[in-house]
Amino acid sequence: GSPLGMTQQVLADRIEWLSDEHEVEIPLDKDKADILVTVSSIEMMKYPDSIVAMAKIFNHAGENWTISTKGYEATNFGVLSGKSDVAKIMIERLTSAAEAVGARTLVIPECGHAYGAMRWSGANILGRELPFEVIHITEYLAKAKREGKLRTKPMAGSMTYHDPCQVSRRGGATQAARDILDGFATDFREMKPTGNYNWCCGGGGGVQAMASAADLRHEVFKIKIAQVEETGADNLVSACANCRLTMDESRKSLGWDHEIQSLVEVIADHLEA
Repeated sequence: GSPLGMTQQVLADRIEWLSDEHEVEIPLDKDKADILVTVSSIEMMKYPDSIVAMAKIFNHAGENWTISTKGYEATNFGVLSGKSDVAKIMIERLTSAAEAVGARTLVIPECGHAYGAMRWSGANILGRELPFEVIHITEYLAKAKREGKLRTKPMAGSMTYHDPCQVSRRGGATQAARDILDGFATDFREMKPTGNYNWCCGGGGGVQAMASAADLRHEVFKIKIAQVEETGADNLVSACANCRLTMDESRKSLGWDHEIQSLVEVIADHLEA
């Protein structure tokens, strides 16, 4: 059910640890909630600060939200591998968990593949209409900003944004990140090409999970390096943990010193008190 072995107990233990370590409330298994927040095992095991960042943002916005041990893993390897029976099980878990708490919204974390699997394939795989809205975390941030729930201090320094293929080009949520960054990033610089035509991180289509494709990933990432450096931006931000993991591995292999930052973490670091 989870590609990195994140069992229900591991999830509960990690959330308890993160909550204590960062002194932030991370609700788990509330009886009722307006928003069900899902996580990816890459985030929980590799980039746990992104889970803390989401919690800070939802709490800041005053949302009634929860994570559920009944349905938490956003990554759907059934969809990725073409196993329809597994794909349906994963969709059913999230759907049942959302229905159990009465959620009106299910939020997909910084995971491009998970967004497409639930947002665009979920109802078709399940065979019925989903009784809640499915949105990517960037779409939630943009909505919260429009509604005045998300209040941030501007971020100094220049920034460019890497569009995850599955969120932007395939998922259609290209504008959401830019709506967030407008007025937040004081010096925002688009890559060329950008948006729906932005270059892949190098790990798309399951390539990130293939050890034998490491050289291919690194070669592809050289193009991304050139695009980032052309902007002259100090900060590289994205909203997909798979992209982040792929780019982190490639930059270390190639000796590139740019850190790939999570959009959610950057926003959480600049919340107004």
